[in-house]
Amino acid sequence: MRFYHTLVMVYATVMTFSALYAPQPLQPVLMSEFGVSKEQAALLTTVTMIPLSIAPIVYGYMLESFSSKKLFSIGVGALALLQLAFFFTENFQLLIVIRFFVGMAIPAVLTSIMTYISTVTKRETVQRQMAFYISSTILGGFAGRFFSGLIASYFGWRWTFLILAFSLGLAVFLIRSLHEAEIKISRFCFRSVLDVLKKRQFATVYLLIFATFSTFAAILNFIPFRVREISAGSSSFTIGVMYMGYIMGIVMSLNAVKIIKVFKGEMNTVFSALAFYACTLFLFTYPSLYVMFFGMFLFCCGMFLAHSVASGYVNKIADDKKGITNGLYVSFYYLGGAFGSFIPGFIYSSLGWNSFLVFIGSILVTALIIAWFMQDRKIYA
Repeated sequence: MRFYHTLVMVYATVMTFSALYAPQPLQPVLMSEFGVSKEQAALLTTVTMIPLSIAPIVYGYMLESFSSKKLFSIGVGALALLQLAFFFTENFQLLIVIRFFVGMAIPAVLTSIMTYISTVTKRETVQRQMAFYISSTILGGFAGRFFSGLIASYFGWRWTFLILAFSLGLAVFLIRSLHEAEIKISRFCFRSVLDVLKKRQFATVYLLIFATFSTFAAILNFIPFRVREISAGSSSFTIGVMYMGYIMGIVMSLNAVKIIKVFKGEMNTVFSALAFYACTLFLFTYPSLYVMFFGMFLFCCGMFLAHSVASGYVNKIADDKKGITNGLYVSFYYLGGAFGSFIPGFIYSSLGWNSFLVFIGSILVTALIIAWFMQDRKIYA
């Protein structure tokens, strides 16, 4: 790809992930304004994750009929209109509906980009290219959370979504200037999904990424409430600052290839990163915003190292069915996100923050143990 084309794709990716995560630091504000519970406010993230866990597989059908550029443009354009609708809406139930459709639009962008990278990139460089893409998603996740908190503190929460709408509209305009690039994706069928899942190396990665993002989504979705619990006067900006550890994901993903060499293999790297990731949960037991702020940096290091290596690895070992392979990866990723962004909230509300940490930590450790015995060591060199 030309440098200009790369910049357009990076900008669109950043804006897409900003739209996905912008409501997260605003949940306490929205809970207060609309008079809803903690669990209901958390639904603004959960309902977006649900279609994200299903739609990526099904989008293979659409990509048989539409060019990747057209689907990319439609997905980003739909996101722009949905942010505008969010800005004007006065009813919380309608906000939930809008967020559901946000979750329907985002996979059109993600699946196309991931499969494009794996299709046009040589096998020996796909890990590096995928790490670059992951860096863009990380930057978008951080920007969406940080700037939504910042904008809400000074101008009100609605302005976050108006700015997002115009930013995504610009992305649509830029995408139209890209050249057409045909992407051949395996036609979706249930048997194709089973063929991929039957391979132990793929099933192991999918299990791990489900548990990894489930834990991550739980912490990031409920940390705004924990911040307010520790310091009742915390602003939306303070909550947004808590997500600054997210930027460590960029460092990890861009250095993933070097780190893989240190650990002598992709799966060695993934297991090591997730063991470290699980240990960082202990830092969140301390009722201190400063410790939590520091802990977020380490927490994100483990998460994004595992994610960037795992996503590159499944594309490296996939000889065919790349669309299904990537669709399943995205689906398991966001299925974990849907689970983690909602179910642990009931543990938090009824038993407290530390029980919440034990619950999500148990899921992660259990998945690590199962995956360790599932892996085929002849393949994972």
